[in-house]
Amino acid sequence: MKKLFLLGLASVLLISCQEQQRYSQFSLEIETFKAVINDYDTKNWESYVSHYADTSKTRFNNVSMASSEIPNYHKGNDMNYSSRSFVEKGQEYEMVLDDERKTWVNFWGTWKGTLAANDKELTIPVHLTARFIDGKIVEDYGYWDPSEVLLSLQAIEAVNNLTIEEKEILNAINKVVVGWNAHDISNLKSMSSDKFTRTANGTIIANNIDEYEVFMKTFVTGFPDFAVKLDSYDIKGNKVYIDWTCTGTHNGDFMGNAPTGKKIVTHGFSIWSMNKDGQFTREDAFYDNLDLFNQLGITPPKA
Repeated sequence: MKKLFLLGLASVLLISCQEQQRYSQFSLEIETFKAVINDYDTKNWESYVSHYADTSKTRFNNVSMASSEIPNYHKGNDMNYSSRSFVEKGQEYEMVLDDERKTWVNFWGTWKGTLAANDKELTIPVHLTARFIDGKIVEDYGYWDPSEVLLSLQAIEAVNNLTIEEKEILNAINKVVVGWNAHDISNLKSMSSDKFTRTANGTIIANNIDEYEVFMKTFVTGFPDFAVKLDSYDIKGNKVYIDWTCTGTHNGDFMGNAPTGKKIVTHGFSIWSMNKDGQFTREDAFYDNLDLFNQLGITPPKA
């Protein structure tokens, strides 16, 4: 009797353990979903669809479709990119049995793409989840934040809608950004008048292009990896209004301050003015100078 009791208890414990085994990182379903990701990366759409049941339903954010429609959905998006795929490193897969004993596979990964129109790189975290029956996907869902993609495509469309004159102004601003990132003022010199003026928060810091070059050298010496990113712009007549972000690492002398090895991120706003000949005549910049020095942990120079 005692043996029968122990045997029964062992059976109950075994069944209980099996019931509690609801999560796994190793299963045939996971391997199938890995194949789905690979087929997406390689654009093997015939193989991609083969992992789905004929009656499956898919929803990516707010778009619903049948499995047969997924290839055209991806092909439509792919027209915007010169390259795109999931980053192999850091991918996570997990199989789950829910309370109704339905089998789901969850995927977490990072998607990267390069826009064909401007070579801008986008990096987006993605979560996918799919339910399986008899080794086939019967329903799946994809979740990611599409705002960066939408804003980037809107920016491309805005550029396409610019007049010829506005495009020339934007190209000039982009050349200035390229020059800053190359630590080379030749671009700006070639597009500016000799009496080019720069102000910072209302104070004149450069009365001509040569003084502007001294200003540039101050920053690229103090921050050898100094870089400028154009965040947004608006062109009105002969003026360009831009929001920008600057980054760098303090590995050189900066205004008499020895290197600290600290990184900076500073945001600002500038108004660039041009004359009737298409030359830059002035930049009026506005940014928080104190925040810059606080990031370095040093005292700002006296006015």
